[in-house]
Amino acid sequence: MLTYISNCRLYHSPEEICHLALEEGKIVKILSTLPDNGRVLFNANKNIVAPGLIDTHVHGAGGANPTDGKADSLHTMAKTLCKLGTTAFTATSFYFKHSDNAHLQMMGRVDTAQDEADCLGIHLEGPFIHPHKKGGIATECLADPDRETLSDVLMKTSGKLAIMTIAPELSWNDNVIQICKEFGIVASFGHSYANNRQAKEGFEQGMSLVTHLNNAMRKYDQGDDSPFRAILESDAYVQMITDGEHLDEKTIKTFYESFTADRIVLITDGIESCGLPDGEYTFNGIKYRSENGLAFYSDGSGKIGTSLSLFEIMMRFKRFTGCSLQEAIRAASENPAKCLHIDDRKGFINLGYDADLILIDENDRLANVLKNGKVIL
Repeated sequence: MLTYISNCRLYHSPEEICHLALEEGKIVKILSTLPDNGRVLFNANKNIVAPGLIDTHVHGAGGANPTDGKADSLHTMAKTLCKLGTTAFTATSFYFKHSDNAHLQMMGRVDTAQDEADCLGIHLEGPFIHPHKKGGIATECLADPDRETLSDVLMKTSGKLAIMTIAPELSWNDNVIQICKEFGIVASFGHSYANNRQAKEGFEQGMSLVTHLNNAMRKYDQGDDSPFRAILESDAYVQMITDGEHLDEKTIKTFYESFTADRIVLITDGIESCGLPDGEYTFNGIKYRSENGLAFYSDGSGKIGTSLSLFEIMMRFKRFTGCSLQEAIRAASENPAKCLHIDDRKGFINLGYDADLILIDENDRLANVLKNGKVIL
């Protein structure tokens, strides 16, 4: 049976009022006039309607971190993210070289529920990354690139590996990049000490994404010692944590002007405290504090991630850059869908696409969330 979301203003044409017809969790019609006998599921009250957001780099939420290997943690994370406007995500984790990596096997087999954000697969940070740019990643999560380790990674992730962050300058990683391409895995430049030449070679070999730009890599203002020019001259998407801390406001504006909203993929790098009050928490056994959406190691050694939702990250991006809401949504929904090659069903409001939607009020606040055509918030 058709149901309708009435009185919508779509994010790409906000001057027009329309009505969305939904059926079996899909968008099936976009109408200028609501049928007299139409069953209204929800009145949008002229709020902006946009596709649900897609986070390609998030470790946890709602007090849960699926790296603990518990299916309940993945479900808690997915339910929390959905209520915050993120309707799809790649579960970001690590490969432990002296472990059975049961957490990866769990992530590969557990399906999220209808009222939870879709888990689109696994994003592995490592293990083939540079030790000098590992950031907060434990040493036990690093390994020298070789066929045996890569085969184990692919086996443990059970065909659900969506993104792998790789340092292209390491020996044999050219083979890793090629094998990722063959398996449909996005090879992402990151946690790397590469200079411009080494980064350029990685993009030529097939890397199509950059993991948290200007973090865990040489900084953009270091000339040929920096990979920035190679990144800019490539056609890779670039992940950005636009919280004002991982990237300050000036740098965010510079990157927006350099890459434009067409190549930016907004991410949270979120951890357990996402969706929870400020306080003390633990991430993979390490204590940290969450304050105003930011997360810092309790011992004062630096930042660890964010407690922000992707919606909040998107609105900070909009505020820091002065971009339009349509551009912000492009960076938080359209581009992630394109990057993951799921833009045939997600990331846009088109006929036949998933009815995963967010509603934004006149003050740029999240008003409602729909998942599979059902009201979540």
